[in-house]
Amino acid sequence: MSNTLHQFQDDDLAGVRPVIEKIVTARDAWKKVRAKIEYFDKTGRLPEIKKPAVVSNTADTASISELKLEIARLNTNISKARKKLELTPDHKKAELWQQDLLKMEAIKAEYKTKIIEMTYATTQ
Repeated sequence: MSNTLHQFQDDDLAGVRPVIEKIVTARDAWKKVRAKIEYFDKTGRLPEIKKPAVVSNTADTASISELKLEIARLNTNISKARKKLELTPDHKKAELWQQDLLKMEAIKAEYKTKIIEMTYATTQ
């Protein structure tokens, strides 16, 4: 691709721009591949692919017992987060912990609402 740049006039920026974009795209892809290779050389395994967290997927497809289990897990995590905030309120990650705590409490409330809806929907 870079060999085609000499075919353009020096002042032909509009013609050169797509070629440069292709070169930059190819270079970025090559850097990603090289980073994976270097990671493999250092660790002996490929890097893990991060999956996005699914927040309320469980509430949509779960049974009542699964939701109760998730609430129990959330209760444990909420308790740990509260203790961590009480012990180290001045920590640099305290705001992040507070946000996580609020998210967990919101998910817990959503699961409780879902259990109530599922219970009364099955009894009618």
